[in-house]
Amino acid sequence: MLPGAIRFKEIGMLRIKLATVVALALILSFSAQLRAENSCTNIQGHISGQIIGPDPACNGELTEIGTFTGSPGGTFVACVTKMKEHGGGVIVFKLVHTYTTTSGDTFTTADNIVAHPINPPLYQVDNHATITGGTCFSYDQGTVDLGTGVVSVDYQGQICTP
Repeated sequence: MLPGAIRFKEIGMLRIKLATVVALALILSFSAQLRAENSCTNIQGHISGQIIGPDPACNGELTEIGTFTGSPGGTFVACVTKMKEHGGGVIVFKLVHTYTTTSGDTFTTADNIVAHPINPPLYQVDNHATITGGTCFSYDQGTVDLGTGVVSVDYQGQICTP
């Protein structure tokens, strides 16, 4: 290969590297700008619920009612939309929550819950809840006692508004 050809390849590689660095800088800048344009608030609190069985509030499906703390706190109704048993006693189910804050505002979540047996009917629950209609999320972790219907979980996440 000629020395000029090697130099041409090196210049080409430098241009590709420079273009990559510029593109990454633009992406990170745009991402920071989006975060600056959205007002995000970290949230955390505790959810206390009671499974009350099939109820008209959930069109006859398995229903949980309860309260949540944090800012601002309030009440909720959760409807089980799908439940499936997996191996090892693990139960996976989907919920739709409707939360009502103490000020009267409401928001909904779509939840994907995995319940691992601790000492059945007591289960460890892990949940990733997406607040529907927004750029928000919540991670919940706690327990559900399928014998008594008592649910106790802590949550943390972020609510962002444009």
